[in-house]
Amino acid sequence: MTTHERPSLVGADPPPTHRLPSPRAPADLRSSLRWKSSDAIVVQVGGEIDLCTAGALEATLTEHVRARPGVLRVDLSEVRFFGAAGLRVLVRAHRHAEAAGVHLVVDPGRSRAAVRALQLLDELEALLP
Repeated sequence: MTTHERPSLVGADPPPTHRLPSPRAPADLRSSLRWKSSDAIVVQVGGEIDLCTAGALEATLTEHVRARPGVLRVDLSEVRFFGAAGLRVLVRAHRHAEAAGVHLVVDPGRSRAAVRALQLLDELEALLP
């Protein structure tokens, strides 16, 4: 017997096989600068905000906070999916903006996903002391 052979058990069922889920298409995130002046920056965000794209969103927001405008407005009106990773990015961006003296405004627009995610964030903040 070689090391890769295993003795078979009489009457034993074969091991169960588990099907892996089909890989999903990569999530897309689009962000573009809609308006920039010395006082304000407006960033348009669209697509899906999930674990795969949260890093790109965080990098974009961090870059604009570093410019230190008076107001940074994030327009989420074209977001189709907004996951927990996106909420973490917004919370960190808010803290970063506050420390830099930038007023961060998050506008969900008519995106149902963004509205629901921000409502959840409000409810969670209400639970914290």
